[in-house]
Amino acid sequence: MYFIIESIFVGIYTSLIYLLFSPLIKNFYLCLLFCGFFKHFLGSSLGLWTWYCNNGNACLKVLNHDQYYESNTKYLIRESIYESLIFLFIGTILKFFILNDLYLYFILGIVLHIGSEIIGLHRRFCKNSCNKKDQGK
Repeated sequence: MYFIIESIFVGIYTSLIYLLFSPLIKNFYLCLLFCGFFKHFLGSSLGLWTWYCNNGNACLKVLNHDQYYESNTKYLIRESIYESLIFLFIGTILKFFILNDLYLYFILGIVLHIGSEIIGLHRRFCKNSCNKKDQGK
């Protein structure tokens, strides 16, 4: 149930990314691509992925709680491109049901987070992208 709260946070975060780019990018499809890319890319830069490694619902289930983890950015560009394509696909479908773009991005963030939780992408992220770090150094 904790991932529902995470999903609402991701919806708000996604909406903020949309508000950042919407004045600059007027094309709906291009905006989906940019927002999807930068949602993922900025999440790493802002430390959200490291936070998720240590506090996220999926990571708490698969990682040792006595360790501190930092997210690995080795595949950040590739993963950001994947997320932008997923945004384009799912966002285009949601546009048929949600006319207000701000609400669309909020729902898109929620749907993608819950979907990623359900299909196991978050667990995969935790296992493959969260590296143990020595807290003292």
